Amino acid sequence: MTTIYDVAKRCQVSTATVSMVLTNKGRISEKTRKRVLDAVSELGYIYNQAAANLRHKRSNSVGLLIPDIVNPFYAELIAGLSGYLEKNEVLLFLAHTEENVAKQNRLIESLISQNAGGLILCPAPNTDKQFLNSVKHRGIPIVQVVRQCDDAISDYVGTNNFLGVQMATEHLIRQGHRHIAFVGGSLSSQTRAHRVGGYMAKLLEHGIAPNEHYMVSCKASRADGAAATHTLLDAHPEITAIIGYQDIVAFGVMRAIKDRGLRVGKDIAVIGFDDVPEASDSSPNLSTVSVSARKIGEAAGECVLARMRGDSANIKSVIFPPQLCIRRSCG
Repeated sequence: MTTIYDVAKRCQVSTATVSMVLTNKGRISEKTRKRVLDAVSELGYIYNQAAANLRHKRSNSVGLLIPDIVNPFYAELIAGLSGYLEKNEVLLFLAHTEENVAKQNRLIESLISQNAGGLILCPAPNTDKQFLNSVKHRGIPIVQVVRQCDDAISDYVGTNNFLGVQMATEHLIRQGHRHIAFVGGSLSSQTRAHRVGGYMAKLLEHGIAPNEHYMVSCKASRADGAAATHTLLDAHPEITAIIGYQDIVAFGVMRAIKDRGLRVGKDIAVIGFDDVPEASDSSPNLSTVSVSARKIGEAAGECVLARMRGDSANIKSVIFPPQLCIRRSCG
């Protein structure tokens, strides 16, 4: 079994240096930090998670870090996760990262200092994978949800974003639409890239050339979705259908269409992504791609508790298939 002494010997540094790298403490050069983490990965060194949790009394709490506590999608995810953890007598700590990597890292350290035994993270754009690796090698399991860093450094629970938007685009094309826009998401978001990829791939499949001017980014809010839609329709009044990156953006899209004296579902079709509870109650009710937010929360809880209890199986991905829910917003 590989020990901290083996790692120190491989790197030709002290065990104290290895320990500081793994606990993200002390003044360590980036070159040394990288050398230590590379050796940790090569040698397969990792704390015994079950023992570490018991030793630090971390086995009864989990930290959840999300980027937006206002978005109803995350409320559904939290409901699924908290329900699962409650059944297993585990406490949930909630942290709001606001899409800020530095804040996210501080909150992770704070949750660990509060004896969180595991972390569930919806990573902010440009998340530092090396930092997450150092947390993992300190014996704190991490499960990524909804979004995923480029490298598979931990378990992941989410949906097939590419396929979900393909389904939405296919439906609109079959309804006769050719001028279809995509609104929302951050340009640095890998999830947005997957969704835009599905949108463009389906257009090309039907011989429709994607128009870069039909794809606009915006923040995840009704106000920003509405503002982006007004700008888009001012420049391109020929658009007859819009796919929202998220339901919360799609609600803003519908507001903008109504403000312009147009009819949602008749003059311009709208499809969202998430299927939050409000989607079925909006006027008109919103067609959307359902991604089972509650199930994602439950599955994430199951994954993190398994790791906290010593499961050392290979990294796994739990992907829930998207479903297209057709309602009145697309006619």
